[in-house]
Amino acid sequence: MSHTAALPPPGAQQRAKSSPGLIRDYLRRRLLWLTVVIAPTVAAVIYYGLWATPRYVSEAEFIVRGLSSSRLTGLDALFKTFGIARTVDDTNIVQSYILSRDAVKQLQSDIDIKAIFSDPRADLFSRFPRFWESDSFEGLYAHYAWRVKVIQDTTRGISTVHAEAFQAEDAQRIASQVLTLAERLVNRLNERAQADATRSAEEEVQRAEQRVLDAQAELTKFRNAATLVDPSKSSTSALDTITTLTRDLVQAQAQIQQLQQTSPSTPQIAVLQARVEALKARIETERGKLAGNDESLAVKVSAYERLTLNRDLADKSLAAATLSLESVRSKARRQQIYIEKIAQPNLPDEPMEPRRLRLIITVLMTALMSYAVIWILSVGAKEKAQ
Repeated sequence: MSHTAALPPPGAQQRAKSSPGLIRDYLRRRLLWLTVVIAPTVAAVIYYGLWATPRYVSEAEFIVRGLSSSRLTGLDALFKTFGIARTVDDTNIVQSYILSRDAVKQLQSDIDIKAIFSDPRADLFSRFPRFWESDSFEGLYAHYAWRVKVIQDTTRGISTVHAEAFQAEDAQRIASQVLTLAERLVNRLNERAQADATRSAEEEVQRAEQRVLDAQAELTKFRNAATLVDPSKSSTSALDTITTLTRDLVQAQAQIQQLQQTSPSTPQIAVLQARVEALKARIETERGKLAGNDESLAVKVSAYERLTLNRDLADKSLAAATLSLESVRSKARRQQIYIEKIAQPNLPDEPMEPRRLRLIITVLMTALMSYAVIWILSVGAKEKAQ
C-alpha cells in the first residue's frame, strides 16, 4: 500500500484546528445579537405594547401681541423671508415663565400637579417619581419639563402649549392653568411697565399741585395781612371815588365863578369855597391811598398781581403736567401686550402617548445600528490582531 494514499488532504488539519474558533465566533455573534437587538426589542414590545400607561395630550395655541403693531424694517422683513427673524422678546418671556420653577410652584398651589403626575394607576416608569427621580420639588420640576412643553413657531409667531396627563380632564386642566398663568404674567408686566412709564409724569403732577397750593397759600396770607380780598377792585373803587369828588369839585368851582359874576357879595360864595377846600383835601387823601407810601393800594396791587401771576403760572404748569401724564398713560396703554388665545385647550377623547409602534420600531432600529457598529469594530479588531 502506498504511504501517499493515507495522508490527509491539504489544509484539512488547519481547518480541524480552526473549527472551535469558528464556533466561538458564532456563539459570540449570537450572544451579541440576543443582547443588543433581541432583548431591547422584546423589552420595548413588552413595555410599550402591553405595560406603558396611555397618556392624554391637551394642546392650546396662543400668540403674544401688542395693542400697537409696528411695521417691519427692511432688514427684519428680509430675515423674516428666510425664516430667521428674531423672536419677539415678549413671547420668549412668556415661554420662559411657563417652563420656570415659579410656574411649577403656582401650578402646584392651584391644581396640585404632583398628585396628577403621581396617579397610582400609572406604571412605574411613567408616574412621578420614577426610580431615577427624587420625590422633591426639583424632581417635580424635572418631571414637569417632561410633561409640559411650549413649542414656538417663529415663522408665524404662534406658540403651542403641550400638556400630558394620565386623565383627559387633567391634561386639559394643566393646559388651561398654564394659559392662565401666562395671562397673569402679562398683566403684571403691563402694570409694571405702565407704572415705570408714568412714575416721572406723576411726580411732576404732584410737584405742580404743590406749587399751586403754595401759591394759593401765599395769596391767602397776603389777603389776611392786607385785609383786602382784591386790591385791584379796591383801587378801582378809590378811582371811582376820586372821579366823583373831582366832578363835585368842578361843579363847586363853577358855581363860585357864577356867583362871583352875578352876586359877588352873597355869603354862599364862602360856603362853596369851604366845600371846594374840603373836596380838594378829600381828593388828596384818596390819591394818597392809591399811591405815595408803602401802605398805598399801588404797592398792594403790585404784590397782589405778582401773587396771582404765580398762582396762574402754577395752574398752567399743573394743567400741562396733567396733560402730559394722560399722554404718557395713553402711550403706555398702546404699548401693552396681551395674550390672544387662538385655540382653547382641548379635551382629548383618546390617548396620544405613548406612540407604541413608533417607539418599538425606534428601539429596534437603534439596536440594529448598535449591533452593526459593534460587529464592525470587532471584525476590525480581529483583522488587526491577525
